Amino acid sequence: MRTESVSVRVTELLASIVRRRTVLSASVGVLALSGAGAFAVPAGAWEEGHGTRYTLEVSEGETTEPEWVNPSYTSASVSSGGDVAISIVRGGTTVYRNVGEGGHAWLSQVPQANDVVTLEAPIGNVVGSVTYDGLPTINPTVCAGSSEFSGSNTSGYVVEGFDLTYGVKHDPYGKAIGSTQSGFANAQVKSLTGTTFGGDFLTPLAYGETVGAVESLKTPLAGGATFIYASEFQRPVGACPPPPPPPPGPPALSGSIFKISAVTLRKLLRFGWSDEVSINQPGVVTQDVYLDSGKVPAYAASKKKRRHSRPVPPALLLARGATAAGNGGTVKVSLKLTAAGRRKLKATHHAKVIVLTTLTTQTGQKLTLGSRTLILHL
Repeated sequence: MRTESVSVRVTELLASIVRRRTVLSASVGVLALSGAGAFAVPAGAWEEGHGTRYTLEVSEGETTEPEWVNPSYTSASVSSGGDVAISIVRGGTTVYRNVGEGGHAWLSQVPQANDVVTLEAPIGNVVGSVTYDGLPTINPTVCAGSSEFSGSNTSGYVVEGFDLTYGVKHDPYGKAIGSTQSGFANAQVKSLTGTTFGGDFLTPLAYGETVGAVESLKTPLAGGATFIYASEFQRPVGACPPPPPPPPGPPALSGSIFKISAVTLRKLLRFGWSDEVSINQPGVVTQDVYLDSGKVPAYAASKKKRRHSRPVPPALLLARGATAAGNGGTVKVSLKLTAAGRRKLKATHHAKVIVLTTLTTQTGQKLTLGSRTLILHL
């Protein structure tokens, strides 16, 4: 049920909005009102008028004390009193309506997005109507331990923010009889551009508090009257959302020797050698062919050295080839003999060789695949 304290607080907030001259506002929006000559003005230019004041409010959300404080309602009021009606129209059909006396009408229901909310005073005379858009909203980053105040709003509307603590009021015998409010604080709205707002509270929010946002627009009417529309949203202060995960890094480099073509010494001397290697991302595939009679880079280095062993001379590089893989996948590597390798192979009838394949990515990752040992004959 709606409590008197909630009504008083909303009224005080609206009065604060009217008085404040320093609130930032976006470009002026146009509110659909009946009657000729109605137009919207920035809230910073509001002045307290002496004519009739019509107020239409939509409030929704939840609080830390839902049993005693239900913020969801729709209301209409007229400062001059008299009969007033409030209606929620959905798809051309009136789904909720209340007629009140003494200048007040109230509904426990709230409109859905795109519903039209109207105020009539007297009955049958639509003073103002608003298409409800479900705003304002508060970002999840407005949370415990943070002083941030940000969210989304209707373009052209003034935005105010607040936080407070609801409690339970007890009678002298300890029976719960209502709700209390404490620690009320206003947010400092520092930016209001288009459909978003931003600012902060002077102190960080804490669990157990309720945070709220109110957007409003005041429209002058003929004869010095004014029409005020205000929409409020509030929710308990909760835990902050986890930080977004870091952007994914490059995948681990991998590949394999897909195919090694059969080759003879005679064919190698005349045409060279080629085989196929796969790589899982853009990079360069390099292959080296060494004579198996010495220290091979990244191959013999992993072998345990015997104490007092003689230094092993480097193996002779017979052939080398490199191919760029622009998009990863399987590429063909063509190897060409070195001058020393050609002289060595011309003078022999068979040779035992080691093939080393190295993958290098554009980001600097490097991987040497397992070596392959082959015996070449004429």
